[in-house]
Amino acid sequence: MGDVEIISIDNKDYYILKEKMRNGKNYIYLSNVNDPKDVMIRKSSDEDKDLYVPLDDDKEFDIASLLLFKD
Repeated sequence: MGDVEIISIDNKDYYILKEKMRNGKNYIYLSNVNDPKDVMIRKSSDEDKDLYVPLDDDKEFDIASLLLFKD
């Protein structure tokens, strides 16, 4: 694996595997450094672009999934 960014969420480290911008939001696909089965999608906060928060609902999850994995 090449250079990847790591962020901590709930005292766990996650690799940022993919990121895409849409409508001013940065969506990221994450995988736990120690458990590759522990994955999640987060988005940048409106108040702090360096803070990543959970998605709002299933509709936003569907949009983020299409955006991140359509390639």
